[in-house]
Amino acid sequence: MTYTHPAPAPTAQHAPILPDDKARAAELWESVKGTALEDDFRRVSREHPDKDASRMHYLAFLADIEGLFAAPEADPWEASQPAPVAQPALSAPQPEPTPEPEAQPDATPAPEASTPEEGAAEPEPGRDAQDAPAPIATLAAPVHSGLIAQLAGLLADGGELTFQLLRVGGDVTIGIFPKPHPGEAAPVPFMLTETPDWMDANLVTAMQGYAGARRDAFSVAQQAAQRQQDANKKAADKPAPTPAKAKTSVLTLKAAEDTTLKGTLGGKDVPLVVGKNDVPQGTLEIVATHPAFGEVKKTVATHANKEHDFTEQQGARVTVNVTPQSAALEVTKGDMVIALHHGIEVLLAPGTWVVNAQAADHATANQTISVKAGKPQVIEMTLKEEQRLF
Repeated sequence: MTYTHPAPAPTAQHAPILPDDKARAAELWESVKGTALEDDFRRVSREHPDKDASRMHYLAFLADIEGLFAAPEADPWEASQPAPVAQPALSAPQPEPTPEPEAQPDATPAPEASTPEEGAAEPEPGRDAQDAPAPIATLAAPVHSGLIAQLAGLLADGGELTFQLLRVGGDVTIGIFPKPHPGEAAPVPFMLTETPDWMDANLVTAMQGYAGARRDAFSVAQQAAQRQQDANKKAADKPAPTPAKAKTSVLTLKAAEDTTLKGTLGGKDVPLVVGKNDVPQGTLEIVATHPAFGEVKKTVATHANKEHDFTEQQGARVTVNVTPQSAALEVTKGDMVIALHHGIEVLLAPGTWVVNAQAADHATANQTISVKAGKPQVIEMTLKEEQRLF
């Protein structure tokens, strides 16, 4: 007689990774981002470089990640045990049936095997139930405001913005173009290119720095508008000055937006604005004040038409080129935070600034720069790609 043996079943070592395993790892990553456990998650990921080789490897990696969330009240024995790893259910070949021996006439019947009484709990293998590992604790995902709340935060009362969505291949580009605040020049738009899944998971977080910069810009615009209103009211309360009979010259002044100009000639105030001014001839002392760039001064002889650019004194234009270009950029100095964009120059006050760059699947990079008035510069940054976390 010929017997056919069934083919051996696949072992757990070669079983494929299940989508639920990946989803669990992604859930745990979202739970630790921005917390003290983020560095531990990255460390465990680096300790499992072969986690994508099979489900057995991936479950071992996932078990170590789960271990980061072990309940602190577990006893020492429980804390030392690794989290149980679920193995895939694989069918094993059944043994060949063996023929029953013929009954002997004088054989004594074998006693029936005792069976547990109905309703009785079957004993569990291993140690007692009170020694079973405590259930693993999980962290609640951090709560962020939603997309609409972020967009609303970009606007003043009655403000408007244009939201643009463009798809190219497997990526999408999102563009946000706010309408300028009263007294503000055209604001820098928010542009980001990533995959749709990345946008769903990270867009709100990526927008937070830009939203903060827009709130700061609105605050500066409000203060400048209030100062201008106060100045207009003060000027309206004064009687109109008698037109000077002396000759006048044209003085053209340039300065960063929201700069307040004050002129003095012969001890008398001379009203000045950014742009063209008709001023009496003489020696004019000018003070330019800006909420972010501080105060700078210039003495100008106005016996002929003149032009002066205060931006050369207020700061320097800085351009940051970053790879990848989709990285989120911001520059900080103390409590001041300004959003940047790849290849777009911005005027910065003199001093020491720190440029921060972040991009998905790349290491965060920081670069300290020294800004000197009237000295433009271009900064090149390249973010290093990181190993996939899960």
